[in-house]
Amino acid sequence: MKKFHIIVNNIKDPNGVYTARIMAALKNAGAERVTSGNPIPNDADAFIVLGGDGTMLRAAGNTLGLNIPLLGVNLGRLGYLTESDMDRIDEDMRKLIDGDYSIENRMMMCGKVYKGNVKQSEDHCLNDITITGCGALCLIRYDLFVNNEFLNSYSADGLVISTPTGSTGYNMSAGGPIAQPRANLIIVTPICPHTLNSRSIVLSPDDRIEVRISDGQTVPVAAQFDGREPYSLGVGDCVQIFKSTEITKIIKLKKESFLNTLHEKLI
Repeated sequence: MKKFHIIVNNIKDPNGVYTARIMAALKNAGAERVTSGNPIPNDADAFIVLGGDGTMLRAAGNTLGLNIPLLGVNLGRLGYLTESDMDRIDEDMRKLIDGDYSIENRMMMCGKVYKGNVKQSEDHCLNDITITGCGALCLIRYDLFVNNEFLNSYSADGLVISTPTGSTGYNMSAGGPIAQPRANLIIVTPICPHTLNSRSIVLSPDDRIEVRISDGQTVPVAAQFDGREPYSLGVGDCVQIFKSTEITKIIKLKKESFLNTLHEKLI
């Protein structure tokens, strides 16, 4: 790797101090070109994403289709998606230049939002799609279909449909299972369902999911892809969700296993 572009969370690096350090570390290691800001080039060898997990998710969406790997540098707290931090930035940037890394292909999901029978939008996500009420403590009612077969009706605070990468996010907080991030599967987890026997469902990546807002829903409902701007839903509207043809490439520098990383993040 010789050409790099830095994608920065300007709230966490308002004066560009960390960005300048990374640029210097890359140039000292032998990088031929290092840029930052907009526009995002389509010929970089790698994107260095400076921030946290939220910044990584936005970067995955903003670079969709470019097929360029991302390396996260953590300035946040947990940083499940990030691989480096500023304490070892010189060492890690040298690893990139020297080819001492691996790349993981992470599954993404695609969702189509329908108002009635008319498609309003289509979006992709690396982490999850959440469907929740607009406002505090809003109960929502929805029907869940898998491969056009009715599965169940729910009254709940919402629903999380997660990729393996997103399994350690909202899905885990809602009581869903944690998946190995390189796996190919879809996790469906109700949020605080009003029933005694509702559990997460783990589905094949070939399954197609439909979440339809049920009759009797009185408060507005919102669907969000990786926490981005919400899509408004009403009675009869739905979101169809399935495995995306796109992937996100994540650069891995560390040698420890996912389970060891999980242990470190959760203690």
